[in-house]
Amino acid sequence: MMFYTHVAFALMASLVSAKYLHPSSLVLFIFVACFVSLVPDIDNRDSKIGKHVKFISKIFDHRGILHTIFPPIGLFLLFNYLSYNLLGIAALVGYSSHILIDAFTPEGINFLHPFTTFRVSGFIKTGTFLEIILFLLLSGFDVFYLLKMVL
Repeated sequence: MMFYTHVAFALMASLVSAKYLHPSSLVLFIFVACFVSLVPDIDNRDSKIGKHVKFISKIFDHRGILHTIFPPIGLFLLFNYLSYNLLGIAALVGYSSHILIDAFTPEGINFLHPFTTFRVSGFIKTGTFLEIILFLLLSGFDVFYLLKMVL
C-alpha cells in the first residue's frame, strides 16, 4: 500500500481506539499512531520514511521481520516501560494497522516471520485504482468520524 493509504487506515484505527481509551491528548495519540504506521516500510529504500535512512534496507528485507507482530509488541512494551501507556497503545494501533492493511496486497505479509513461512495475502495491488478507491473510502470514514466527534 502507498503511504497515504497507511495513514488513512491508521487515522481510522486511532479514532476508533480513542473513542474507547479516552487519551488525555487526542492529537498526540493520533499523531503517534499515524507516524508509526509508516515505520514498517523503513526497510524499503523507496518509501517515504525509508528514503531518509537507506542503510536500513541493506539490513532488513522488505516485508520481513519489520512486517510481523514482533515490532509493534516491542514498541508497546517499550512505551509502557517508560510509563507512556497510551502512547504505547497508539504505537501498537498504528504499526498493527500497517501490517493488517498490507495483508490485503498480493505480496501479503508473514505475521510470524521467521518462525513460519505462512503468508496472508489479498488482491489489492499497490498503487492501483482499487487502492485509490480504498483510500477514498477510508478518508471518507475519517472525515465522517471526525465531524461526528466535533458536532
